[in-house]
Amino acid sequence: MLQKITFFLFFLSLSSLIYGDYHIHKYLKPCPDKNSVKTIEGVDFIYMINLDERPEKFAESLKALQDYNINPYRFSAVNGWDFPIEQVAKLGIIFEDGMKIGLKGTFYIPEKKGKETHDIIHEIGKPYFTHQFSRGALGCCLSHLSVLKDAIDSGYETIWVMEDDIDIKNDPHILSRYINDLDVIYGKDNWDILFTDPDTKNKRNEYVPCYSCAPRPNFTPKNPKRFQQRRNINIDLRQIGARYGTYSMIIRRSGMKKIYNFINDYGIFLPIDMEIPLPNDIKLFATKKEIVSHKTNAATDNSCPFYKNKKQ
Repeated sequence: MLQKITFFLFFLSLSSLIYGDYHIHKYLKPCPDKNSVKTIEGVDFIYMINLDERPEKFAESLKALQDYNINPYRFSAVNGWDFPIEQVAKLGIIFEDGMKIGLKGTFYIPEKKGKETHDIIHEIGKPYFTHQFSRGALGCCLSHLSVLKDAIDSGYETIWVMEDDIDIKNDPHILSRYINDLDVIYGKDNWDILFTDPDTKNKRNEYVPCYSCAPRPNFTPKNPKRFQQRRNINIDLRQIGARYGTYSMIIRRSGMKKIYNFINDYGIFLPIDMEIPLPNDIKLFATKKEIVSHKTNAATDNSCPFYKNKKQ
């Protein structure tokens, strides 16, 4: 009997190393004053993530959408650069015995007043992010998680999440037909995310495809080959395994829960676009032509708070 109890306690302790509860909700931002948005058919609610320090970006994106009679809810983004360093220091993955060693990581300690420190992940009990994970990337991740939590709590079945650097290439209302196509082909509960363009683009306007996943200390995908998937569904859509960028996504309720639960269980470690493909059963799709893409030359504050230069 004692042996069975000892084994059970060992199993529980081992499980906690790879599947815990990081209480992400404590660090999220609410969505107050939710106005009546003008959405598209098949989408319950539209969020646009925008820093308070970048009103010009929201104004430009809003104007472009209003040409199509679309009006999103502006979510006041979490500013990672102003996020209390005491909380930043707690938000990484707590490294524990039994986790994968040898990965490069970044951590923050209050004594250094927000300056990032880089090291090989090795110290038990220390919270780590992936190498060169910025506070801007943390804010972006918490912003997306805040929106997903609000959508889950609000009972939405389908949402459209955008960032404030979108570039509209074709009438966004065509996305309603694509949503219906996926519902017919797979069923409403059997697809998770539809990205509204084929891929992220670099500064030269070239597509930057992704065929793999970034490593985590506390999670190993069951089938790493799935990230290489690029399978045409019909003339308009393809199923994908992974991609970069989170600037325009149609997300079904199943996808909201998979992403939110995964990060709550395994902690924040990677930029949000690299976390999204990781849940083992997530199903990702992308349009084969650009509907709503992103401006490759748009100002960004992920790597540094460049918005501060505007005030000087």
